[in-house]
Amino acid sequence: MARLRALPGGKNKEKSLSLVYGLRLYPAGEIARVNEGEITSRDGTSSHVPLHLIEGTREQIRAQLLASIDAFFDIYSDDEVMRISVPFGLRVEEVGEETGC
Repeated sequence: MARLRALPGGKNKEKSLSLVYGLRLYPAGEIARVNEGEITSRDGTSSHVPLHLIEGTREQIRAQLLASIDAFFDIYSDDEVMRISVPFGLRVEEVGEETGC
């Protein structure tokens, strides 16, 4: 699994920047609309995409973003995508999926 780490340096050498980004996987064809961190599904339910902040030089931000994306895909498998797409408040048993350990 990818490990995240702070990258030192860059003070007074390069312009310091801030990057705000969000990542969340959905099954293909499920998204009807995207609006400022909120996703509306074709069935009308909505969910939020958590936003993240990285600050530093362009090179530091790029390195940290790539590490974050690697970590994201290490954490979430295809099975996770199906599980997180269940509407909020609906138990897994109600949509016909088996629960596991």
